[in-house]
Amino acid sequence: MMNKKLTVKGSTLLLVALAGLFQLGFAQAADPRNGAKIYNNHCANCHGAQGNGMMPGMPNFLRGEGLLKPDAALVQTLENGAGMMPAFRGLLTTQEMLDVIAYLRTMH
Repeated sequence: MMNKKLTVKGSTLLLVALAGLFQLGFAQAADPRNGAKIYNNHCANCHGAQGNGMMPGMPNFLRGEGLLKPDAALVQTLENGAGMMPAFRGLLTTQEMLDVIAYLRTMH
């Protein structure tokens, strides 16, 4: 009886783990081409079409400034805003933010 319980518990844990891997494996990869479109629509006015920063204190993406953080930290900055940059939570999806980050990482 005890072996049967262990087998059922083990099977349940295995199924949960496989479900998690299945979801991770099919997560959509960031699309820098879509990120470029979004960047041009929402970011280029302040950050510059080439990413060199149009205002004092803005990162120069051509030099990789501001991009030495994990994607999750950059998404959080985009969601909440920073300094004069507005918050994009509700305006852009997380996937769109990841697309923009992927595009920014191609600039330098």
